[in-house]
Amino acid sequence: MLKTSKSKNDPTARGPTQQGKTFEGKKVKPVLYVGSAVGHGRYIAAQDESGKLVLGADGRPVAYRDI
Repeated sequence: MLKTSKSKNDPTARGPTQQGKTFEGKKVKPVLYVGSAVGHGRYIAAQDESGKLVLGADGRPVAYRDI
């Protein structure tokens, strides 16, 4: 008899969901920032719940990986 194992796509076999990131007490989500026209390039930036980009001290959007 063929033994079946759990599928890798089975949601119950996956680990716990990842916690969302926060910046200064606000939840943020990743968005693609295209700043090529102003010399910033393209990267994944952080956006808060109200839809505004999270800006650093220099006025540039903060990279999501840096949070």
